[in-house]
Amino acid sequence: MQADKGSFFQRAALGHATRAAIIAAALTLAGAQVIAAEVADRVLHGGKVYTLNSDAPWAEAVAIRGDRILYVGDNAGVAAFTGPGTDTVDLGGRLVLPGFIDSHMHIGSTLPYLEAVGLSPDMAPAELIETIRAHAEANPELDPVLGFGFLGAAFGPQGPTAEDLDRAVPDRPAIIIDEGGHSAWINTAAMEKVGLDADSEDPIPGAHYYKRYPDGRPTGWLIEGEAFGWVSDALGVAASDALARAAEQFLPTLSAMGITAAFDAGMIEGGGRLFDFMGGLAAEDRIPLRIVGSHYVNSPRQLPTAIDDLAALQARFHGEFFDVRVLKLSLDGTVEAQTAYTLEPYLQPPGHRAEPLIPIGPTSEVATEAAARGIDIHMHAIGDGAVRMALDMVATARAAHPQTSSRFTICHAQVVNPADVPRFGELGVVVQSTPTWYAYDEIALAYLGEERLGHLYPLRSIAEGGAKVTLGSDYPASWIGLNGLDPLYNIEMALTRQPAGDADYPVQPPEDERITLTRAIRGYTLDAAWQLRLEDEIGSIEPGKQADLVVLNRNLFDLDPYAIHETDVVMTLVDGEVVYRAP
Repeated sequence: MQADKGSFFQRAALGHATRAAIIAAALTLAGAQVIAAEVADRVLHGGKVYTLNSDAPWAEAVAIRGDRILYVGDNAGVAAFTGPGTDTVDLGGRLVLPGFIDSHMHIGSTLPYLEAVGLSPDMAPAELIETIRAHAEANPELDPVLGFGFLGAAFGPQGPTAEDLDRAVPDRPAIIIDEGGHSAWINTAAMEKVGLDADSEDPIPGAHYYKRYPDGRPTGWLIEGEAFGWVSDALGVAASDALARAAEQFLPTLSAMGITAAFDAGMIEGGGRLFDFMGGLAAEDRIPLRIVGSHYVNSPRQLPTAIDDLAALQARFHGEFFDVRVLKLSLDGTVEAQTAYTLEPYLQPPGHRAEPLIPIGPTSEVATEAAARGIDIHMHAIGDGAVRMALDMVATARAAHPQTSSRFTICHAQVVNPADVPRFGELGVVVQSTPTWYAYDEIALAYLGEERLGHLYPLRSIAEGGAKVTLGSDYPASWIGLNGLDPLYNIEMALTRQPAGDADYPVQPPEDERITLTRAIRGYTLDAAWQLRLEDEIGSIEPGKQADLVVLNRNLFDLDPYAIHETDVVMTLVDGEVVYRAP
């Protein structure tokens, strides 16, 4: 799948003054669909246009001039904007939506692992080892050998060991990241290269640490980022040549899936190298989607300078297609890595209770200071303890600064105690979620028990309490590989809470927390734009907004929900330019 060459990142000929005039004209027309009788550069007609504009939710045609939408309305009305030089596209009844906005993924952190061996949480230890071995033997030049996507729980409570990985890669360093990006598995050669041994102290005991044998030797399973981030950097995971190759492959893939904007929830590897790399691409107009970036904080050592560090990044990377301006606070880990912060202990391992990755008091102080400065905050919270911690921090920040302009998002919100469900709406907190995780969660059942299994992802209830719901992939933390990146897979599974296309699979409880198609689409468009503070520019199809659109080959509203994932993207436009066209 290829983007149109030559049109990939052309900016519009309209200057800022003209853009401002168009928007001002739109505002004075009191809901009229026509901005001005100008000839459009491109017209899409003969379709079903779902606009997300509550005043006019459906249309047939869209006219675009430069990077802005001129007209949204019927086929007859768009004729006034069509001239000899207009590129006209007959949609043939196809569905047009605002471009998809992935409200939580890791674009930068995908790139180092795009050439890694792809693993699956469904793989048993023997299959994992054989798959890694075959990849290492087929690529003798790789050093280190990289992998992504294994499930630590597959190896039992103690997790995988270096000796296990030595069976696959005995001759050079190897580092394999788990499916959620919250633990890493390394071999003996990697341990020796970086100097990890029995004398190495845990970075943050109980939160970021090395699994150990009774004699104190690390087993090779490294829990949370402070334990394996330095290992990754020491092994040279984020190599510049690999990043360049990966970007050429991955960014067009996003366009092919209709993704026109995304929130990057943390460029973690490389000690800042990923920011430099993405900034370089943006400077060369080589990014085909809008990326709002963040400063990722998951360690106490980062808290004292968190706001200043974000300010420094924003000063360097502040533009239309790469804008770093959100504070990301990672409060806990994952259930499967046994690092999710819960209100009550785990059932398995018996009595286990993880600690927050960053301490409650100092983290709340940082969030309150961010609210004083109008900084948007995005909080990773998986366990019900972390969700409550996040909501409490928002309550404290709002009490201290009632007029704050900050926008608060809690991402994942996997386990939510029922008492906390209405607090999202009461506090004005966005709930961000990844529906491709909504397959029946046997690990959560085993680790947390049946009652808490019924507290997973209560999206419908949170939305009915007045909170915005946004959807995203958290890619590369995908349980289903590349399909987990696809907005259409996520939209379908938000409706069904079952694997895509499988109506017979057990529903992830509670079944009544399924959401509607209109809410799911809104979660990938207008509400996601609000989360990114871009709702005045994108997220709906209205005159004056930027022309970020996706054309689908079928009308989602006419489909059985279990067929939504089979829909194909026909065309993707960003700023009015075609960045992807189906073969």
